[in-house]
Amino acid sequence: MIFVWPEGGGYERQDAGANFVVPGHGVCPKGMERIYLDRGNFRVLFPEDPQQQTLSERNLHQFSAAAGSESYGLAYADYPLGTDWENVVNAERDSILNGLGGSVVDEKRTSVEGYPGKFIRFVGQNTSGELTIYFAGQRLYVLHAFAPKSVSRPENFSTFLNSFRLLSKAKP
Repeated sequence: MIFVWPEGGGYERQDAGANFVVPGHGVCPKGMERIYLDRGNFRVLFPEDPQQQTLSERNLHQFSAAAGSESYGLAYADYPLGTDWENVVNAERDSILNGLGGSVVDEKRTSVEGYPGKFIRFVGQNTSGELTIYFAGQRLYVLHAFAPKSVSRPENFSTFLNSFRLLSKAKP
């Protein structure tokens, strides 16, 4: 089990073979990796130890993990004041789906901590998956869960996507 603590710090490994209670943060289910990131202002459960990448474009931060044939990821980037959240969310959805040759099967408005977003289920040429995209303050968060089209929906999809939380109120 991997913990990235909000104090900006290190990792603490724990036995991933059993549920583990993190005081003040709840239970981390067996086989999941919990990541907390102060600068990103979020916490989320990954099924495996995520790899991190930072790109200078829009100060983009990406975390990704593979669990067998499944792929999980979270990316966040900051936008200027006055950015229309729905235009940004729709553009991100379209970019991801176009890259995968996908089409929307289901799309619903959602929110996290009162901030708007969208949940999207899609099917692509070889991939099916789900996206949850939030716009909190001036920060865009994009979570994805992908699997081969031939595989039924993995249980980890819900665990991963529903585990996302903000650590504090986003700054305007």
